[in-house]
Amino acid sequence: MQDPLAITYPQELEIYLNRVFGSLGLPMLTHHIHEVVLSFVIYETLFILGPFFGSFIPSYKNLPERSRLNFDIHIVSQVQCLLILALSFVAFFDDELKSDHVFAYSPYGGLVYAFALGYFTWDSYISIKYVKWFGPGFALHGIASFSVFLLSFRPFLMYYGPIFLFFELSTPFLNVYWFSNHLPAGTIPETIQTINGVCLLITFFFARIVSGFYHVCLLAFDMYAVRDKMSWYLPLIVLTSNVSLDCLNIFWFSKMIRTVMNRAAGPSKNASHKE
Repeated sequence: MQDPLAITYPQELEIYLNRVFGSLGLPMLTHHIHEVVLSFVIYETLFILGPFFGSFIPSYKNLPERSRLNFDIHIVSQVQCLLILALSFVAFFDDELKSDHVFAYSPYGGLVYAFALGYFTWDSYISIKYVKWFGPGFALHGIASFSVFLLSFRPFLMYYGPIFLFFELSTPFLNVYWFSNHLPAGTIPETIQTINGVCLLITFFFARIVSGFYHVCLLAFDMYAVRDKMSWYLPLIVLTSNVSLDCLNIFWFSKMIRTVMNRAAGPSKNASHKE
């Protein structure tokens, strides 16, 4: 499949990028670095515009600084997850990626990975910058995801990109859950909140935990089958990152279950969530 955002670099720039990314073992990044930058700029711009979006909500100015920051981040997250889900869905029909589960490359697959890499670059930056508020878990999530998507430009495991990006199926519901907890009561009807909560638990469990562990096993078997064709550290980085993310997902899911149980038991303070 073709990359609709592909451009032709000036010859000298292309030679320079080939030399730089070739030396890093990421030769295909040459063709997509502009998309990584574009993705980062889009998400940083949305983040900067967060207060503008918040101005349409009277209570935004009265939120604590951390909650205003979280609001801005969830705006970015909502746009990102919907965009990457749409891009990833198309990639499932990319025959070039299906041809080799470990080493395949396609221009369109590069586009999907570039937008994911741009987002996780931004996410890592924000998570590290505000680690005192969000804790190391979110920084670990961003850095692990950044590492895996960066390695894809060797090329490496591009086939699995759309599969793991479908983790984001739960993100729209998580964002609505956060907004419902922080916007004035009645902004989001109770019925919508209940339906959203059920969808959040179902999609998080199946898309992130069940699918996550299942596909990391398939990924491990695929890498083992071609272990003589790759450096030893590649499976180590990929499996460590993916298993860490899967374990984080179990931890976050357990927090969701505790929140549901506490609400069922009686009134309690809603916990803030960021993904």
